Amino acid sequence: MLHKIMMLLLLTAAVEGRRGLGFGKWGQVTEGGNPSSVNCTWKYFEQKLDHFGPSNYTYMERYCYYDKYWKQGKEVGYDTAEQAPIFFYTGNESPVEEYVNNTGLMWEMGAKMGALIVFAEHRYEGQSIPKMYGMDDCISYCTSAQALADYSVLIKHLKTELGTNAPVIAFGGSYGGMLAGWMRIKYPDVITGSIAGSAPVSGFPSIGGKEGLDSSSSALSRGLSSKGGATDSCYNNLRSTWPLINELGRTAQGRSLLAKAAKRCEDTVDATTLINWGQVPWFFMGEGDYPFPSIYITYSVGSGKNPLPAWPMRKACSKGLENFTPKVEGSVSELVYNITMGDLKVNVNWGTTTSNIMELTEQQILDSHVLGLVTAMTDAAGVWHNLTGSVSCYTGDQSEQAEEKEEPVFVETVESDTCESCPPCEGCPECPLCNRNKNKACTFNKPVTDPMFAWDPICCNEDLYLSCTYVQGVGRDIFWPPNEPKGYTLETVIGPHKLTTGCQNQFAPQGLFGTPTYKDNWSNWVTSYYHSVNVSQYTNIVWSNGALDPWSGGGVYPKGGGALGPMVQNITADGSSVALVIDLGAHHLDLFFATPNDPPSAIQVRKIEEQMIRKWSQQHYDSL
Repeated sequence: MLHKIMMLLLLTAAVEGRRGLGFGKWGQVTEGGNPSSVNCTWKYFEQKLDHFGPSNYTYMERYCYYDKYWKQGKEVGYDTAEQAPIFFYTGNESPVEEYVNNTGLMWEMGAKMGALIVFAEHRYEGQSIPKMYGMDDCISYCTSAQALADYSVLIKHLKTELGTNAPVIAFGGSYGGMLAGWMRIKYPDVITGSIAGSAPVSGFPSIGGKEGLDSSSSALSRGLSSKGGATDSCYNNLRSTWPLINELGRTAQGRSLLAKAAKRCEDTVDATTLINWGQVPWFFMGEGDYPFPSIYITYSVGSGKNPLPAWPMRKACSKGLENFTPKVEGSVSELVYNITMGDLKVNVNWGTTTSNIMELTEQQILDSHVLGLVTAMTDAAGVWHNLTGSVSCYTGDQSEQAEEKEEPVFVETVESDTCESCPPCEGCPECPLCNRNKNKACTFNKPVTDPMFAWDPICCNEDLYLSCTYVQGVGRDIFWPPNEPKGYTLETVIGPHKLTTGCQNQFAPQGLFGTPTYKDNWSNWVTSYYHSVNVSQYTNIVWSNGALDPWSGGGVYPKGGGALGPMVQNITADGSSVALVIDLGAHHLDLFFATPNDPPSAIQVRKIEEQMIRKWSQQHYDSL
């Protein structure tokens, strides 16, 4: 099941009682010799904490640059007397070293194109954290809008200091990809063009609609099918496993047999526990389904000492999931179907199952080979659960338990006075931060140890809730049971078009104040501010997505396009903004260092990105 991955870049959910997913951290296992943070020159730049209001607070933003590649534009093929481009990484929700060390595209393309390379750290991350103790509303300044304003100010400062009018190309992946795309939209005078990798800016309720609610679970499931380099039998057999387990768990005999087949430490296991355990890994492995070993996710939820293997989804399928032939009849897409293995017959009707399990002997269950399928599922899930190879038996369900929530209180409108700390936004709904308990001094006075400290405040302060992860198991993925009732609608999932209780209770106990009093589960302000409903009016952006990445479900595509469409899909009529699809790509594969095992589509996408950057840059020079 899709669970909150804190960090995974974890999304605080949009609906009461619902936890969303965030994005995964980076971690490419390489042979060594790649440039990294040790090659950079590190500096700090004093930034206003509030670019949109009267606050006088400041903080020191950390950034690094590498100028050994930087050449005159004419030396690398441009018709200009100016210097070659500046490549600028829009840091996201982790210390900036992670992006310095893993954004191989910038380093490799920078060397080829003679670029100055700059990586900026996101406010409230790494060593760019304001002194919050005693500051009024200290957490209210942790927003994507403020971060983009930081980057704009920093770029202008650098260009003045360096005496250059070179074009600036923004790069970013995941939330950083959202920032890179949004940077071009909000600051076209500063950013010449953007490479926005795996940026799910279309993952909001008003954009994706009902069809988008299960788009992440549908996307990640592709990695277990022939579309992802595995086999369709793997996909189909895993999907059949869950209803079969559900029925085996109805009897004491079945629960005992399940425990043995699933290599449990206990003598018995209930069906729900086993299903939850078996469904935990797939979002993680879908994000990290790379052609090279990776600590991309394992670092985010553990020590990161043990990488996922190359192509982990294919690896999981090879554990025996392809070797069974359950007979499936009916409509899987409508969740009305039957599964037969030997003498065991299971009927599925949406979220319920019935069967003849009570009539079967133990020998009939053994002869059906259903327990062999359960073992294959266990070994497949063990690619994640047993990364070290040292686990001899499994306990628990490894899933995140639902948090108890107070009943939400909905309000039609709220009255606010001034909108300090909110950027100007003509025609937008009221900024969430307009409604907060102002002027309360923060008492937070301890080191920040969370490497993703900024993420939850950003989601809270701007109602950044990506609904593309909310639904699963409704007939378009490898999951069951469905997590929504039959006949669900967008409104029943997201909630009323009203404001509801904010997330101040998440932060106030830590001594962090300044978050909104109310929240909008529909994310109306953030989608309006960044014009996410219609990005086709904005030029010079590459929106790249890996078709195997869960977040590709919230990616940007033209009308009628998508992750299963052609590699190049024009967003703008003139082709200056495009969606690029890596058919065998996971989360922002194109941004990593190139490897000999990269799929052909990744190689081609990087070539197109280089061509786009060269075109945008020359247009900038021509305009001078």
